[in-house]
Amino acid sequence: MATIYCIPGTGVDERVFSRLDLEGHDVHYVHWIVPYKKETLEDYALRLSAQIKPVRPLVLIGVSFGGMLCTVLAKHLKPDRVFIISSSKSRKELPHRIRWLRLLPFHRLLPDSSYVKAASLSRRIFGFVDDEDGELFLEMLRTAPKGFYPLAVDCIVRWKPKEEVSGIIHIHGTKDKLLPIRRVKPDYVIEGGTHNMVVTHSKQVSEIINKELKGL
Repeated sequence: MATIYCIPGTGVDERVFSRLDLEGHDVHYVHWIVPYKKETLEDYALRLSAQIKPVRPLVLIGVSFGGMLCTVLAKHLKPDRVFIISSSKSRKELPHRIRWLRLLPFHRLLPDSSYVKAASLSRRIFGFVDDEDGELFLEMLRTAPKGFYPLAVDCIVRWKPKEEVSGIIHIHGTKDKLLPIRRVKPDYVIEGGTHNMVVTHSKQVSEIINKELKGL
């Protein structure tokens, strides 16, 4: 049995993992803290790592922003397996619209409410299509700590990893509109999977993870 730590996407919480079936492993969830002003993604990840116990075998699972954090933590915690879902392993896998914010950093000026409202209006881009999942998405977004969104987005915008980490197991969907698959090189591709496929395609995601965990 492995000890698994799950890191969700920007502003959402552990409920995004609720449909995964991880076959009796010891599962824990990392909870958000507010990044410091102009904190690097690397330094923020290290502060979050205080919630992770260095046990063996250790497994990290991250969705979206959580996956980016997992790539950083992999270098420091040396986990036995690292899975990133609907995410990016490096800055070059991010879409241009995110990278351009480094030149025009208006994202720093927006309050949390603007991010929640924008996500609500564009929830289909995130892959939350039906009403029930959409309501869950908004409910999760509202639980983020005050001041979280502009600083978390800034961590992503200014992310400049020195090197790509090896050993990452990357799962991505063909219908991901937020992080298009054409920019990434996943190990596993889920047909029709959106940015929210950890919820909508949880069976396929679970099967991949459990297969990779056999033998630990």
